[in-house]
Amino acid sequence: MTTYIKPYDLEALINSLPGIEVIADSSQVAKLSQDYHTFSPVLVPKLAGKVGDIVLRPANEQEVLKIAATCVKSRVPITVRGAGTGNYGQCVPLHGGVILDMTRMQEICWIKPGVARVEAGVKLAALDKKAREIGWEMRMAPSTYRTATIAGFVAGGSGGIGSIQYGLLGDRGNLLALKVVTLEDEPRFIELRGDDVQKVNHAWGINGIITEVEIPLGPAYPWAEVIITFPEFMAAARFGQALADADGMIKKEIAVFASPIPQYFTPLRQYIPDSTHAALLLIAEPSLELLPGLVQQYGGNITYQKVQEGGKGVNLLEFTWNHTTLHARSVDSSITYLQSIFPVDLETRCLKRLYS
Repeated sequence: MTTYIKPYDLEALINSLPGIEVIADSSQVAKLSQDYHTFSPVLVPKLAGKVGDIVLRPANEQEVLKIAATCVKSRVPITVRGAGTGNYGQCVPLHGGVILDMTRMQEICWIKPGVARVEAGVKLAALDKKAREIGWEMRMAPSTYRTATIAGFVAGGSGGIGSIQYGLLGDRGNLLALKVVTLEDEPRFIELRGDDVQKVNHAWGINGIITEVEIPLGPAYPWAEVIITFPEFMAAARFGQALADADGMIKKEIAVFASPIPQYFTPLRQYIPDSTHAALLLIAEPSLELLPGLVQQYGGNITYQKVQEGGKGVNLLEFTWNHTTLHARSVDSSITYLQSIFPVDLETRCLKRLYS
């Protein structure tokens, strides 16, 4: 094992950044050097013992620029961090250095019909709440939307709740602009717009420090949460495909779970009998009238339904995407997951083969 030796004066670095929040407590630094890569049995041994030397928390983009210039001059590694909700080790420093915590930058620059501009550290739930005040909402978000930051989502995410309607974050039109600080010899601000945003999108913060994000919004609907159970998994899967293909029905999430996965959802057990397979939905209230007929067609049974009020509810969304893994690991920490993308397969043949 190679031991990293700091080639710079840590105290001098801190002294050169007056007024910028510094966290030097070793336990806090260690905590802020981690994310949820512990889901992975591959990453755990590879990232064991990897911690930063200090954490810096800029309050505005000028402080980010100052930190960037200082670290470039001293050749100090920078690892950019949002809320640390990622699963792939993006915010774990491989060679010590500075953890750049962007969570203080929480200004919502502006929101207007169909679009919003915000600072990097704005939480997705806060942006969604503000957008709903004028009848709009975020197009997509991860299941960690309550704590995740917008720049963290752009840098480390790829899609989420809402993708069934709007596609992936990398699809043209789902990200309008990014403002980044470079780590050139003379760090500077760059505004990326249009297709140029893909140069930084989903790049884990390794080729630019995102300071502002401009995203399109979608119309805010009154959403209903629904749980449906099925005696056969492939019936549940075919139902999910049929609902996804029903372009006239507005939906935000279709999550299908094979037994015994739903048994890990302790708060939902009363709605999901043992040995049944489940679909968790978020569907627009005006589309609810069409749902029972589709459910009946595939032999399902609606066991729970509740219309959210103002975007609030029992939060079935927090049992989908990687929150599924989180719930399962709370029962059995040996469980992990494998993320897969299937080719277009309207008859779900690929899924049937994998399941069998």
